[in-house]
Amino acid sequence: MQPQHIFVSLALYAIPALAQSLVDVLRENGLTEYAELLERNPTISTIPGLIVYAPTNAALTGNGNVTGSDTEAEIEFSQVNPTAPSFTNPGDYSGNTTNSKRQVAPSGSVYGTLLDDPEWVNLGPGRNQTIVERSVPTAPQPLVFTGLGASVSVTASDIPFDGGVIRPIDGVLTLPRNLSYTLPFLGAERFGTALQNAGLFPDLDNRAIITVLAPNDAAFGGADNLPDAQLAQVLREHVVVDFPAYTPLLQDGSTYRTLGGSNVTVLIRDNVAYINGAQILAGDAIIRNGVVHTIDRLLTAQSPTPTPSPIPTAAATTAKPLSWLALVFASVGIAVAAFSSV
Repeated sequence: MQPQHIFVSLALYAIPALAQSLVDVLRENGLTEYAELLERNPTISTIPGLIVYAPTNAALTGNGNVTGSDTEAEIEFSQVNPTAPSFTNPGDYSGNTTNSKRQVAPSGSVYGTLLDDPEWVNLGPGRNQTIVERSVPTAPQPLVFTGLGASVSVTASDIPFDGGVIRPIDGVLTLPRNLSYTLPFLGAERFGTALQNAGLFPDLDNRAIITVLAPNDAAFGGADNLPDAQLAQVLREHVVVDFPAYTPLLQDGSTYRTLGGSNVTVLIRDNVAYINGAQILAGDAIIRNGVVHTIDRLLTAQSPTPTPSPIPTAAATTAKPLSWLALVFASVGIAVAAFSSV
């Protein structure tokens, strides 16, 4: 059974002060199991502006690991840090299209959490673990994406309490693991085997801040007959370095440097996202040191080019058979999490 944990995510969110405490409001709204869990592990931040992802009673009673030995530590690490830095998109932009005309989809949010335990996060100094909340065309409510490619659904409108809002969800969120552990859960086991055979996992499991573009098993067949040295280079072209390109941060025309030394370019057309011609099929599988997107083909490497200069952006997009439908969220906020899904 995969380890399950509780995330309590927090974002800067302007709400009126209310008299009732978090635990009282949870009980009044039938979220009694989560209220009891918090009472046993009273480490929730008192800083105002919280968004607390609260699993329903059914989600908690159906999960055998929520009262495990790590629960207290996980909640402790999930307290909000309002000053936590957000990620700035370093992508260069091709062509002379202006920012205002670039195709983007403002339908997702990246929330920084207070999870700073090195067992679960390696995003560089001063950066804690993240989650992604966004809409997908097949779900009536937004989904929250966490570790092992797992997601849970928001089940109801936000419920205010004196420190922020409670956002009910239908499952327990999953802690991120390293890349080598995660890939089999994403239907990219052949890609993972190739990384293992090429000796790349020690670096990729421990390097801070990566985005992995993982061809699914059906797409990876064409690489099996490549010479070892050529295959190793192809694999490196599927790893963006020094930036976690969560789908809400993607923007049409942006380019990113890969571990292989070349650049990959984002294209968004008709609400679908492509990277060097490969479509993102499932996005935002959170890993310890970044994020994995599953794609439908091997990437075609471009010649190495000079490293692009950082360009700030506030753009947002979404993924999963990536139909980038609009969903309005708070601007990149700060989310906290007390953990545990693929």
